[in-house]
Amino acid sequence: MLPWNESYELDEAVFTRHLQETLDGGYQNAYILGTAGEGYALSEERFRHVVTVFARHMVRDGIDPQVGVIGLSMEQTLTRLQFAHEQGIRMFQISLPSWGALDDREALQFFQTVCGAFPDSRFLHYNLPRAGRILRGEEYAAIAEAVPNLVATKNSSSDYARTADLMINAPMLQHFLLEGNFALGCTVGECSLLCSYDALFPRTTWQFFEAGQRRDLPELFRIAEVFYRVGCKLFAHCPREMIDGSYDKTFLWLRDPSFSNRLLPPYIGLSEEESQTCREVFQTHFQDIP
Repeated sequence: MLPWNESYELDEAVFTRHLQETLDGGYQNAYILGTAGEGYALSEERFRHVVTVFARHMVRDGIDPQVGVIGLSMEQTLTRLQFAHEQGIRMFQISLPSWGALDDREALQFFQTVCGAFPDSRFLHYNLPRAGRILRGEEYAAIAEAVPNLVATKNSSSDYARTADLMINAPMLQHFLLEGNFALGCTVGECSLLCSYDALFPRTTWQFFEAGQRRDLPELFRIAEVFYRVGCKLFAHCPREMIDGSYDKTFLWLRDPSFSNRLLPPYIGLSEEESQTCREVFQTHFQDIP
């Protein structure tokens, strides 16, 4: 997550502490600038500042840092990838341009051009509806055959059929699943967890992942149900739809009040009153979850 001060500049001190706490928590795969990290909202100058600070602390032995690049054009995507590559990043999250949905040939051209420009790097594709299309398992398999450094996907869905399709028909890729479908994926085979609750419940998140590795389905679905109840109850007083970072930043703010859950305009997250209600709900019902 990215903490913004009242002038909407990166709070480097808080951000640096956040990075160190991530490392101290045992996490070796850390990424910035996805949708929850406001990768869609940054100017070129702000993007370079954030990536520079991130790379300074995370490009080191034993850590696999990843930078997300979201752009309306392939040219913008390539420019940002080049800068992050120069800072030592070799793992990237990319998404398809969203101004107009790409057809099959255009999607293949996008992956071949973008991933092919950095043959020493690995790429994860964020398969999200905002791009205008969702790639299926067979489509991924065809692209992966033509683009060998596309190695992973990120998918958020509670649909079992869609999750199973990815696992069965594109097994050559590592599929990172959010809490809502990680347990589903584990019923089919090996998958990875892209965790959003780690800041709020670090130990429970590790237990969730380890249960998946063991394929301990009762424990997996027990914890999945806990996460579901938390998400429903914590934001029950916020019925409107909000951008992803509204929720993820609030998780961090609940554990670390110095980490602002402020969003870059024009997006509006939780108000101060709504945030305080979240804190009351958290302290009443969930603060004892490790």
